[in-house]
Amino acid sequence: MIRSKHIMLMHRRGSLSVKATGREIAYGFMAAGLPGLPVVNRDMEVIGIVTEFDLLGAIKEGMNVDEITADRIMSKKPMTTGMETTAEQLIEMMLENNFTIIPVVKKKKLVGIVDRFSVMDAYFEPGFYRHLLEQR
Repeated sequence: MIRSKHIMLMHRRGSLSVKATGREIAYGFMAAGLPGLPVVNRDMEVIGIVTEFDLLGAIKEGMNVDEITADRIMSKKPMTTGMETTAEQLIEMMLENNFTIIPVVKKKKLVGIVDRFSVMDAYFEPGFYRHLLEQR
């Protein structure tokens, strides 16, 4: 059975600090190749999520990209998952909540991120998406 621990992505730049600016957030998305990133505290506990939509919404409201901070635009009380969550459960969470990413935690600390492509990769062509990420 496919579980989140089998398909989660681990990125060096896979999280944001609460004071990350709009510019840093955008660069984080690009570096990770993801449409959103978890916001973590000093203990690497997930305290929020910022998506491309959150950033675009702030820009549309007239906020300056260098004055935007993750803590101002993040979704608070984010839904996370554990390492043993099945792929079927991940799909259900994504579809029911319109999630593009779900942080994976172990003992409340961020250990990885599951995104839509990694879930699809597990079903359609195992290893292909992960191979593309390694080529970046």
